[in-house]
Amino acid sequence: MAAQTTGGVKEKKKQPLYVKIFIALFAGIIFGYILNFMGGVENPVINEYILPFLQFLGDFFIKLIKMIVVPLVFFCIIDAALSLGDIKKLRSIGVKTILWFLFSSGIAATIGLVLANIIQPGKGLILGTIENTVEVKELPGVYQTILDLLPSNPFASLTNGDMMPIIVFSLFLGFAIISIGDAAKPLADVISVCSQAMFKIVNMILGIIPFGVFGLMSVSLAKYGLAIFGPVLKFILTDYLASIIMCVVVYSIFLIFIAKVSPIKFWKKAFEPWMIAFSTCTSSAALPVSMEVAPKKMGVPKDIASFVLPLGATANMNGTCIYFGIIVLFAAQLYGIDLSVSQQIMLVVQATFLSVGCAATPQIGLVISLTLLTQMGLPLEAYALVAGIYRIIDQAHTSTNSAGDLVTAVCISALQGELDRDKFNDMGDGKSAA
Repeated sequence: MAAQTTGGVKEKKKQPLYVKIFIALFAGIIFGYILNFMGGVENPVINEYILPFLQFLGDFFIKLIKMIVVPLVFFCIIDAALSLGDIKKLRSIGVKTILWFLFSSGIAATIGLVLANIIQPGKGLILGTIENTVEVKELPGVYQTILDLLPSNPFASLTNGDMMPIIVFSLFLGFAIISIGDAAKPLADVISVCSQAMFKIVNMILGIIPFGVFGLMSVSLAKYGLAIFGPVLKFILTDYLASIIMCVVVYSIFLIFIAKVSPIKFWKKAFEPWMIAFSTCTSSAALPVSMEVAPKKMGVPKDIASFVLPLGATANMNGTCIYFGIIVLFAAQLYGIDLSVSQQIMLVVQATFLSVGCAATPQIGLVISLTLLTQMGLPLEAYALVAGIYRIIDQAHTSTNSAGDLVTAVCISALQGELDRDKFNDMGDGKSAA
């Protein structure tokens, strides 16, 4: 009994990561405000001893994130390609599904950018005056953009962290492994294990997030005081509004004009997996329920559901893509950097391709977004402001991602002429498809 009691105590003491991040966030706010009240950077002791250590905590966390991004994306994209399993599927359902993912992700990133330009969540506080020292990358011509997707040297791209060439090479390698067949199964198994290993490393790094958030938030408050919270609240508003538009407007347009079904009936049947994704912040938790709901309640053929939904959990990240668009403009606005239309178009392209590399795990968007900031040549300090509240916005991202997978399954089934419309329209089964 004592052991059970002890075990129970240990379970109670184990807090979810998002709780630890919230605690670190508020602790950083309080400590940073105290430092600011004591003089902040004007105080020699604070400026020369305390702030450098706090900055070290944040920089240490960011360096670890940058360490894992390239191998994470590389192995995850190959693994996602291998999940297609069959070249024939790739030529039929696979091509439609992947193009759909890219198309919807591009729309999502565009919505995020448009709202970020309208609401301007980063305006009102300038964290620095570095627009003269930061060179924001320009978008080359259309032909050059396409050529730039292809790596001249895949190993150099891996070394330099050039994400889009890495993604393209990873897809080619994944499809080549599929075409080889059974002879490549040992290599496919190794890649699958490597992908799992990358996420184990991510989990280790995620445990350091509270310390990084505490350090970076303390530094921000010590330097700029409570004025930083206006932009953070505007960021949350912008992110949620973009996710709502994607779900209510864009998904409804897809369902009405492509699948030719009722969005209201869809949402009644999709509510359970949507709520699971919203509450857990991982599409993996909602995936088993979606796999039941799609064929049993929505009339999606089981083979299409089994193909689209697991692939979508890795490659269809509309909500996360929205965040990618917003976070870059947020960081630019915080530093008074104006991004041109061409640079924002490049951002949409980058966000669309990077979304393919995300996987159904909490905080993965937080990990990948650092790559975008680096790729655009933008400062990384604003990352700390979002890290502390990422759990709040990640709920919107993940639920939008999960619902988008079901929308895709319904629409692909309709395009294939295989959607069971009688089953979709049947509202008699109000129980969970368990």
